[in-house]
Amino acid sequence: MRTRTAPATSGQAGFSMIEMLMTAFVLAIGLLGLCLLQTMSLRGGRGSRSLTTAVRVASAMLDQVEMEGRLSWLNINGPIKGQTNANLGLQYITLGPGKSSPDTYYNVQGNLTDTTSADPTVNSNMYDAVVTYVGDVGNGAGVGQISNFSVTVAFTDAVGASNQKITRQVVLTRRITHG
Repeated sequence: MRTRTAPATSGQAGFSMIEMLMTAFVLAIGLLGLCLLQTMSLRGGRGSRSLTTAVRVASAMLDQVEMEGRLSWLNINGPIKGQTNANLGLQYITLGPGKSSPDTYYNVQGNLTDTTSADPTVNSNMYDAVVTYVGDVGNGAGVGQISNFSVTVAFTDAVGASNQKITRQVVLTRRITHG
């Protein structure tokens, strides 16, 4: 009876050291590329979050100006007993054309900075906002004075390639009616 023998091998039974090193090199280059992509993605996300918060702060300040405008207009049409526009405590409507309000500082979350807090995310100034009374557009034909107000929010966003901070700013303008 005849037994079968295993087929002869060609003399190569695995990967050579050079093949393993080349595979490791290609894998390392791919992983470094993924790490760089992740870092850039995180930086872009942080920048867009800062920009969104700055727009939210500017919009909230313009809402405050618009609310003051409505209050001053209502007071002129039907004054609150004993009140005048001068003593209503209007912060922005009393600015003259071309004049700006004092700087208002906001923290990382977009809330007013609380200097009494020990939490650095609450007591640090991230956004510097200024309201400017741009000027009068004209009289609204019986609906009050129409004026343009602008809010500029400046903030430091990220560190550039040479480890320098980049200052960005958002400017929003709104036309409001006031008394």
